[in-house]
Amino acid sequence: MTDRPQSPPRVPDLVLERYRLGEMTPDEAAAFERRVHGDDELRQRLLALEASDEEIRRRHPPAVLAAGVRRRLEAGARDAPRMAGAGVFGLRWRTAAALAGVLVLLVLVGPPLLGPGDESTEGIKGLEPTLLLFRKTPAGSEELRDGATARAGDLIRIGYRAAGQAWGVILSVDGRGVVTQHLPREGVRAARLSTESQALLDLAYELDEAPRWERFYLVAGSAPFDATPVIEAARAVAASGAAGPPPALPLRIDVKQSSVLLIK
Repeated sequence: MTDRPQSPPRVPDLVLERYRLGEMTPDEAAAFERRVHGDDELRQRLLALEASDEEIRRRHPPAVLAAGVRRRLEAGARDAPRMAGAGVFGLRWRTAAALAGVLVLLVLVGPPLLGPGDESTEGIKGLEPTLLLFRKTPAGSEELRDGATARAGDLIRIGYRAAGQAWGVILSVDGRGVVTQHLPREGVRAARLSTESQALLDLAYELDEAPRWERFYLVAGSAPFDATPVIEAARAVAASGAAGPPPALPLRIDVKQSSVLLIK
């Protein structure tokens, strides 16, 4: 009996973003360059990211894009990111010239490029689903912990660790009582969650001038569930007029929750 060769692990989204940003170390970049072309799934993922970049360029003025490019060039002179979540914004803020080199190498990332934190967390016991927020900064990005200060105009990337939970909803409630649905962006069914150790939503979210606070919620479950009770609970919290939203939504379904409060 002949053993079949095993397929290499799926490349995590954060590794793709580091590649597109040029944030890999010289050894990692050399490893990329030694890989051969021919992974259709990886090619489609890179093309999807490029299409998302194009959408962002249409939605934001050239001045903002130019500032992003300047920050990108400055960051390129550094080594790997120095803070948690660094680089999670950069690929959304490129010019067409910067994008021209994105598909020069369509290569497969092998196991040496997957660090200890990049493996899947699917099925790992003892971990809880975790909501993650990152704010765009001139130096890259910074993770926002519960109770962090934010302001109108901040660009927020939303991410999560599913910790074995397969389905989820992400939404936020602001100081005006407005509920914003982030995942899924529309519809009333929970979205399928990524099994990667850390996943990021495709688009950044810009904080508006709603006063006082904004709390983001991740509601995750092991089986598909209706998002309607989650949305209704968020709306009830928003309508309550409380000084701030509670850390967990009042739900009667079998799910787990994580939240992050931003003070404005």
